[in-house]
Amino acid sequence: MASITDCVVEGLKYPFNDIKKLLGFGILFVICDLVSMVFTLKTVDITRMIMDTVEKTNATASTLSHSQLPNGDIYLAFAILIVGFIVSLFIMGYQYNVISFSIDRKDDLPGFGDIAGMFIKGVKYFLVSFVYSIPPMIVAFLAIILTSDSSAWPVVMIISLLLMIICYFLLIMALNNMVAHDSLKKAFDFREITDNISNLGWGKYVGTVIFTVIVFMIINIAIGIIMSFLAVIFAATINNQAIVISTVISIIQALFVTSYCSVFFNRVCGSIYRESIK
Repeated sequence: MASITDCVVEGLKYPFNDIKKLLGFGILFVICDLVSMVFTLKTVDITRMIMDTVEKTNATASTLSHSQLPNGDIYLAFAILIVGFIVSLFIMGYQYNVISFSIDRKDDLPGFGDIAGMFIKGVKYFLVSFVYSIPPMIVAFLAIILTSDSSAWPVVMIISLLLMIICYFLLIMALNNMVAHDSLKKAFDFREITDNISNLGWGKYVGTVIFTVIVFMIINIAIGIIMSFLAVIFAATINNQAIVISTVISIIQALFVTSYCSVFFNRVCGSIYRESIK
């Protein structure tokens, strides 16, 4: 049985097996980041237009009529948001395939031939992730409602945090179980999920996940520092071009770093499952 270090080291090396496919995956993150940036700018623009209208009419934002709102811009913002969500589904579909390749011990990276299949897998990945996030969200919502009760609020928040951690650990094995059987139902087969974790050992399972998350964070923090230095260099050479600088940094980050970290993490997740069924 492979050690925690072996699984993580193999995951770190795996993305370099096919740089072209890794960069192809990175392009999806670039598109998603650019869409997010455009949506943010458009939202700020809409807010500014609404505030200008409020000042001119001496009304409030809630009392503005439909004709007074920048409806065309609002519809455009929603359209941009939908595009970003669709792209994120393709990203999750590729992550699904990375887990599948890991479970099957394939050394190459997934391709992009089956676009429709990748989208469907992305929908499954999203649904499972969303369902597993519901319990902590409900408890967190209760915590917000109970803000007036200072004694109950900390307790509810602690319960929400614990639920979030538990659901996260279960989610990883749930996604693996779904991918291994290519069945959405298997993501909610809690007996099989917990049995797989028990086969591996709860200590080793939790330790591997935590170690992987730590490595993931270290990579992102290190690259974040490098990106900060690059931003300073760009700022020194390109005056008054904050949007250009942030766009270039975002593209570099998404194309090379985010794609690498995503493939690495999902590869290790698949390796964890593979070890649990031995």
